Order: sequence, then structure tokens, then C-alpha cells
Amino acid sequence: MQGKSRPSVRKYNWRLSTNYRLAGLTEHRLLRNLQVGGAMRWEDKGAIGFRLRDPRQILANPDLSYLDPDGPIWDKSHLFVDANVTYRMKLFSNRIGAAFQLNVRNLLENGRLQPVRANPDGSPTAFRIVDPQQFILSATFDL
Repeated sequence: MQGKSRPSVRKYNWRLSTNYRLAGLTEHRLLRNLQVGGAMRWEDKGAIGFRLRDPRQILANPDLSYLDPDGPIWDKSHLFVDANVTYRMKLFSNRIGAAFQLNVRNLLENGRLQPVRANPDGSPTAFRIVDPQQFILSATFDL
């Protein structure tokens, strides 16, 4: 479709990421080693297909495409949220630094199929799998 956005490309999106060390808030022994953070990703609605033109238009001009570039089929906008918590400590008589981090990806998701393409009647023909929540625990050691 000349002059129109590609169906798989969303016009707007944004990403936000933050991380905060609690050491600046308190001198409490446990809390000053704690770090919390999160991320948000948002994407605008996106065209996943186009409706058919009025048959009278096609009969009047056979060179026209059957799909109507002014009749997009929209998928809704989406918001994805992540969170993380990190705890830093010293092990083995303060000789080895360690960090334990728990990440939760797709905090608000239960898993689903998201339409990425649709027939001219609006019925979805292709999907992508949106992963459910993922919990990732990692440990890092400074030797």
C-alpha cells in the first residue's frame, strides 16, 4: 500500500527504565544494600490489515487494489511492565562481594496470543505469543 504505514510498524512507542539504591534513604543495615527498579514499555495501536474496498470502486477502476488503504484494521495499544530487586552483600569474611537479583518480566501478563495480521473481514490470521510472567533469579560474585 503506497503512502501508508507498514501494517507491522507501530507509529509511536516509548520505553522507561529506572533503578534506585536505597542506601541514600537510610542507614539501616539491610536496606542500604537493597536496590529496586523497573521498566515500562508502551506501543501505540497498530494496523494489522486493511478492509476491502467497496466493489463499485473496483468495478469503476480495475487498476485499484482490492484492499482499502483508508480502512485499516487496528490492534490495540499495549503496555508491558518489568520489576527487579537486587541485594548486595559481602561473603566469606568480607572477601567476596555478591549480588542477588530477582527480575520479573511481563509483570502484568498471563500469556496470550496477540494478533499481528488480519483478513479484510477483521478476523486474525497470524499471531505472536506474548510470554506470561517470567521470574529470573541471578547471582553475581566479585572474586
